[in-house]
Amino acid sequence: PIMCVARFNLYIQSFLFMLSSNDGHDCYRTMLDLAAFTGFFCWLSALVFCIPTWVERVAFTLVSHAVAGLLNIQIVLSHFPRPVFESPDKTETAAEKYGGDFFTRQVMSSLDVDCAIYMDWFHGGLQFQTLHHLYPRMGREHLRKTQPLIRSLCKKHSLPYTAKSFVSCNVDVYQTLKDAALHARSWSPMIYESMCAHG
Repeated sequence: PIMCVARFNLYIQSFLFMLSSNDGHDCYRTMLDLAAFTGFFCWLSALVFCIPTWVERVAFTLVSHAVAGLLNIQIVLSHFPRPVFESPDKTETAAEKYGGDFFTRQVMSSLDVDCAIYMDWFHGGLQFQTLHHLYPRMGREHLRKTQPLIRSLCKKHSLPYTAKSFVSCNVDVYQTLKDAALHARSWSPMIYESMCAHG
């Protein structure tokens, strides 16, 4: 049920991130992010206001965001329990802070949900999140065939390619959220810090 409103949390986190002076981007990138964010909300508002009544507008917004919650579940499973690489500070090189090169960073920061081939329709190809990060334009019909190639490449270069069952992914997410909740007890009460997940 909580994933039905997860999209609203993403809106809030995006807005807070843009307000942060420590987002690791220059002024041009921040302005571009702000323009895209504003453009999206103008488009969404225009779409919603085409609906005749307020009851239908609210219903459409809630139902469309609840359905998107299914996508959020897949994103949470594939990302929450993985390491987070932030912008480098003055004492670290970009490679150290960002988790190395592009390939290494993508492999380390996402995982795949290992499932039977007949479940591909349910996940829509997003169960291959590592492959999606490495090759975002690859069609989902090719992801399962590509997985063994990426596994062998990771093994060759001693990279930790991770694929777990749906249940194991949920256990990992639960543990990550539990750890974040316990860690939050010592955090500053500032709203930005308290709303951003740790881990």
